[in-house]
Amino acid sequence: MRQRVMFLAVGLLLATVLVQAQETKSTTRLQRQHKYTEFQKKQMKQTEASILAGIQGESVGMQQGAIQALRELAQIAADYPFSSLITPLEGKLTNTQSDRTVRMLAALALDELHSDAGDAVIKSVAEKSEDESLQTLCKALLVRSELK
Repeated sequence: MRQRVMFLAVGLLLATVLVQAQETKSTTRLQRQHKYTEFQKKQMKQTEASILAGIQGESVGMQQGAIQALRELAQIAADYPFSSLITPLEGKLTNTQSDRTVRMLAALALDELHSDAGDAVIKSVAEKSEDESLQTLCKALLVRSELK
């Protein structure tokens, strides 16, 4: 009789532990769906720093690659604030000495970051740029942002 009671107690304890573990897994999964973990935040900051280094680099190819990587990352992690990259992108977009492709990619990246500061820069370039194709792109981005 004592063995049966002990077996039943161990069985109930095991069932309780399994239910709690499943509940914890569900909670963890939900948290991962809606929030960044500390590891993910650290990884995003490191990625943001490497993108910043690429944007500020001397190589046009590196600048283009970094901005394109930012555009792709902004689509994947739409809720992550890339606020430290807005000023360097603005610098590339407004600098008439920058590579034309870099300037266009910077305009697209600023639009995809969905920030008021980025929209203000795009609006300024749309009104004042001497590069007609860049001006047209910025005007189109402004129209697209108004439609959303």
